[in-house]
Amino acid sequence: MGKTLPIRVANVGSGEAGRLDFNRENLWRRMDGAMGKKAVETPVFLANPGQMDYLYPPKQLRFLDPDAVRRWARGRRERGEEDEGREPLQGLEPLPLERYRKTVAVGLYVPHLDDQAKKEVLRLAQGTPEEEALKDHEGPAIFLCPERILDWADREGMEASLVLDKVYYHELGHALMDTGPTPYGELWGRILEESLANWVAFRLFQGREARLVQRLIQGQPAEYWGYLAVGEGILAPELGDGDGWIHHWERRLRMWDPWEWKEAWYAWREWWLGLLREGYRFLPEGGYAFMLFPLFPLLGLPPAWNPEEGARFNFRQWRKAKRQQAFRDPEVVRIYAGFAEALLLRAVE
Repeated sequence: MGKTLPIRVANVGSGEAGRLDFNRENLWRRMDGAMGKKAVETPVFLANPGQMDYLYPPKQLRFLDPDAVRRWARGRRERGEEDEGREPLQGLEPLPLERYRKTVAVGLYVPHLDDQAKKEVLRLAQGTPEEEALKDHEGPAIFLCPERILDWADREGMEASLVLDKVYYHELGHALMDTGPTPYGELWGRILEESLANWVAFRLFQGREARLVQRLIQGQPAEYWGYLAVGEGILAPELGDGDGWIHHWERRLRMWDPWEWKEAWYAWREWWLGLLREGYRFLPEGGYAFMLFPLFPLLGLPPAWNPEEGARFNFRQWRKAKRQQAFRDPEVVRIYAGFAEALLLRAVE
């Protein structure tokens, strides 16, 4: 199967592997260069549900119930300033919700699999697995479950190819974000990682396909739902404004009295200087056009704001924070946890 493909695909135990089509041009055409490179580097192993359940750590099979999150968000908004100073996401608890197993344990990115784990995966295989492909591989891999992909497609009345593509792109998103130790074990880390991975996948679809992918995401637990909000502001702990999560200009503008020009001036100056330091592409790097932006609130004009660029920036920030092991700093953790809470609140509005 792999000779005509740009990637390595091996069946290590699925009885339905032959029903997935990796030869479709659309699957590869949607990818950009960075994702394509990661796909070429990372083999795909096709596994049955029992193998997937073995590979999934128990902590990854506990989920946020959307109805519980909506109740939490309603209480959070009602309390308002009473919650000042509290820990982000306080009061939320993932639960072992069996109904989400089929829409989560359908794909898995694995940074490394030791020999004992490989042996157990092959013990759980059905049919005649391509044992050597798994045994000989060292390094990251993506596991996909054809049985669960086909079942999900059947339940939703969709083409299996669309479900396959969404799941595969999502796992490639995890691969692209694998730049260092991950805080995935923390609830806030999982919300960020899964929302960004769904953003990576969703942005590759257009029109009817995009709406169908959104329907698939709606069938996942709430921690996967923040993908539409990741570009509404910027994650910039370096700015040190006590919040870290810089919101869209409209939200900031509502808080300003037009006559308090000094406050507006300094806030905007620090915002744009920080963006320039981070290489954000609102303005020419090294330019002084930022001096005009503090006047925009007084003139009633917005700065240019591109949510797609905001999402790309936050994606880079997340990768950089892992690479630099920034989560050793409690203040950085607080900022990123606040980001995760903002995503979750937006997701259930």
